[in-house]
Parts: sequence; C-alpha cells; structure tokens
Amino acid sequence: MSGIYEPSEDTFLLLDAIESFRGKIFRRALEVGSGSGLITVALSKVSSEVVAVDISSEAVRETWRKLKSSPYAGISHTILGDMLSMFREDYIFDLIVCNPPYLPREGLEDKTIEGGFDFVERVISESKTRIISGGILLLLVSTLTGDLDEILLYLRSEGFNPYIKLSRKLFFEEISIIEAVKNS
Repeated sequence: MSGIYEPSEDTFLLLDAIESFRGKIFRRALEVGSGSGLITVALSKVSSEVVAVDISSEAVRETWRKLKSSPYAGISHTILGDMLSMFREDYIFDLIVCNPPYLPREGLEDKTIEGGFDFVERVISESKTRIISGGILLLLVSTLTGDLDEILLYLRSEGFNPYIKLSRKLFFEEISIIEAVKNS
C-alpha cells in the first residue's frame, strides 16, 4: 500500500469512536478519504449502506479489496472523487466520517497527507448540505491542524452541535475525535 495512508494512532482512535455506535444502525454512512479501507469496513458494521470516497485511485482499489473480502460488499460502494462534490443534492447521509489529511500545507503537494485547517473547513462546509438533521459528522483533528476552539466555532457556525468525543495525547501532538450533530 505504498501510496495509501497506513493505519496509525489516529485511525485506531477513529475505530474506537465508531465502535461506540454498536447497536445503532445508520441508514447511510460516508467515509471521506477512505485510505486503506479499514474505517469503511468498520462503518459497514453500523450502517445499512456505506459509501467510501477517496481522491486516490490506489486507495479506492484498496478499500474495495477490503470490502470484497468482508461480508459487507453488498452494502458498500467505493468512489474515486474529491470529497462530496460528486453526490446529487438529494443523496444525503446520516453519518459522515473523515480522518482528514490534517498536516498543515507546507509545499509537499501530497493531497493524501497535507490539508490542514483548509481541508477540515471544506469537509465541514460540504457536509452540512449532505447530512440529515440530527445526523452525525465524525471528524478527526490534531493540534497540528489548527486551534481546536476555532474548529469547534466553525462547526457551530455551519449548523452543527460539536463536542470532543475522544482524545489521545501522542509524542508530538494531541488528536481528537469531534462528534458534531447537525442541528434541525
């Protein structure tokens, strides 16, 4: 999986957050930036339908490979695309999950790892029209992404009610899972 983000501490924290939904079944879930497909498979366990989108064709192939070898291939779709731009306006989700490339833009020109606050802001902005009232946006952020209070404030301004669901301190950063419920 050379060009695919390898699962790491952030992936495992996101898996813990998804595990907390056990017993609840979402109608339609979306993973923005499917990478290795590990999160998409986990979402399949708590959703009737799952869609995974990634800008990398290699990531889309790897996600589909994982889904095909799971019992969830029949309820899963993989799409090569840029965030939520390819979905019809009436194609909405009740759960959107994203482990964005949260490293600040520093000239690496690698969209799979670099995005910073701009990427997070775009995910939030595009999600607000693609999620049902009462739906959940699950977003992983890092202290490297930017100011956590600024991200929470932006979520509120876009019609979400956010809180920190999980957090983990690592050697050089702190990562947090924000659960943001879409207001009515």
